[in-house]
Amino acid sequence: MSTPSAQQQSSAEPIVWINGRLVPWSAAALPVWDLGVVAGAAVTEAGRTYGGRFLFADQHVERLLHALRELDFPPASEKHQLLQAAEEIIQQNFQLLPEGSDLGVVMFSTAGGNSTYLGRPSSQPTTVVHTYPLPFSQWRNAFLSGVRLTVSQLRQIPADCFPVSLKVRNRLHWWLADHAAEQQSPGSRALLLNCDGSIAETSTASVCVVRNGHVTTPDGDVLNSLSSRLVERLCQNAGIPFTRCKVNLSELQNAEEIFLTSSPSCLLPVLSVDGHKTQTPPGRGAVFRRLLRDWSLATGVDLEQQMLRSDKSEISR
Repeated sequence: MSTPSAQQQSSAEPIVWINGRLVPWSAAALPVWDLGVVAGAAVTEAGRTYGGRFLFADQHVERLLHALRELDFPPASEKHQLLQAAEEIIQQNFQLLPEGSDLGVVMFSTAGGNSTYLGRPSSQPTTVVHTYPLPFSQWRNAFLSGVRLTVSQLRQIPADCFPVSLKVRNRLHWWLADHAAEQQSPGSRALLLNCDGSIAETSTASVCVVRNGHVTTPDGDVLNSLSSRLVERLCQNAGIPFTRCKVNLSELQNAEEIFLTSSPSCLLPVLSVDGHKTQTPPGRGAVFRRLLRDWSLATGVDLEQQMLRSDKSEISR
C-alpha cells in the first residue's frame, strides 16, 4: 500500500463507523441521552493492526458480543457486520499514516437511551467502530526504561459486585487510581490489588511476573485479556512455564522480571513496584526478549523497531 504525501495526510480525515453509517472523525458523537454517556453503560474492545492488518479481529468481536449477552445489553450488529465495518475504516484510515505506523482499533456498544431524558423507553444502542494512530511516542520511554508501578490504596471491584472480567467503559475507579498514583509518584501507574491483598491488574494491562523462569499472572477478578491469552500461547510454544493463579504482592519484590501485556502496546517491561526494582533491568530479561521476538514473528511486525522508530514519522489527528 502506497504512503500518501504529507499534504494528503494533513488534508484527509479518518472515518468512523456509527450504527452502520460512515462519518468523519470530527463529526463522530454520541447523543447526550445515550446510556453510554449518562451511565457509562457500554461494552468495548481495543485491538490494533499489524502492518495494516487487523489480526485477532474475530477474537475481539466475539468477546464484545459475549459481553453484550452477559450484561443483557441490546443486541448490536452481527459479527460479520462489525468485521466488515472494521475492515472498511482500517482500509481508508491506514492510508493516512506514515510508513511504519499502525492503528489502534476500538469497538463499543452502549445500553441504549435513557428513558428519563427521552420521555420514553429506548433500547436502541449506539455501536461504534473507530481507529486512532498508535501513540508509540507515549510508550517509548516505558519500553526503554520500564514502567514504574505504584500500589493503589483503591481496591479492585470484586467480581460479585461488578463484571470485572468483561471489558466495559465504566472506568472511574481506574481513573481515580491512576490519578492518585500520578500525584504520589509522577510518571507512575497504579497497580490495583484485590480485597484479599493479591495483585489484580493496571488500568490498561495485565500483569505478568517471572520468578525462576516461570511466568505467573492473576486468575481472579481480572479482565479476560486477549493479550494475556496470546502470551500464554507463546509461552507454551517456547516451553516457558506459565500459570494463572493468585499472585501475592510479596512475590513482586523478588521477581526476576515483571511486564505488562495489552493489545495496543503489546509488551511493556516494569522497572519497579513501589520503588522495589526487578532483579533484571527492564526489557533485558530472557523471558521478555523471547516473548517480544515471538510476538513479532507471529504478527509479521518487528515490535521493538516499531516502538523505537523516530518521532518524526508520527502524526497527530
